[in-house]
Amino acid sequence: MTLYDPTRHPDVAPEDALMVVHRFIQRCDGWAENQEIPKRLERVRVTNDPKEAASLHAWVAYRSFLAHTLQELESGKLDRWFVGPDDEP
Repeated sequence: MTLYDPTRHPDVAPEDALMVVHRFIQRCDGWAENQEIPKRLERVRVTNDPKEAASLHAWVAYRSFLAHTLQELESGKLDRWFVGPDDEP
């Protein structure tokens, strides 16, 4: 059973929601840095396959996006996204 339930609308303080998202993004970044990128880099070294290089590039770009997102969360730029479920970003 998955934890995801689209019918749930829990009452979560915006500050708490932001911190949960921040932590999740940090975990995604850690996974990319410590698991995926080293694995992809080794595959590029061994195979010299352009598809593997493209996959490595995608993971590096993903990390760049995550870093940008964390900066925006930390600066308050995305605070309005956490105001309430009916508010649009």
